[in-house]
Amino acid sequence: MKLVLLLALLTVSECESSTFVGRTGEDVTLSCKYDITYYKALSVCWGRGQIPVSGCGNQLISTDGHKVKEETRVSSRYKLLGRLGDGDVSLTILNISETDAGRYACRVDIPGWFNDDKHHFILIVERAPQTTPSTTYTAGTTQTCVFVFIS
Repeated sequence: MKLVLLLALLTVSECESSTFVGRTGEDVTLSCKYDITYYKALSVCWGRGQIPVSGCGNQLISTDGHKVKEETRVSSRYKLLGRLGDGDVSLTILNISETDAGRYACRVDIPGWFNDDKHHFILIVERAPQTTPSTTYTAGTTQTCVFVFIS
């Protein structure tokens, strides 16, 4: 009975999903932060899809609390551009495409059983509007035409 109650409380402790909308070709940042003054430096992982019981499923990138573990980065398009020393572990995805749409998850590994801070995000990717080439004219220029008459 106690185990069932504990599992029910754990399910409630996860935060709800935040939705982000971006356009193809843009960069998008999914915000994830923790209180580093309270917890000190903690390891964090980012993954795609649902967060499993431990670790990150479909892991994209992770930290050891002080720096990015480069061997975990699955693409150079995934960056942690925030200040890790301030607890900012926000994920930036460069040059997004329609295949980047979907669910993302940030897991902050807080010591102890079932203490991890979990954040879910839904990324919606819209096609950027098509631009048509246009002719640009510079104001203030004069065009000189020379006519030659042949007699």
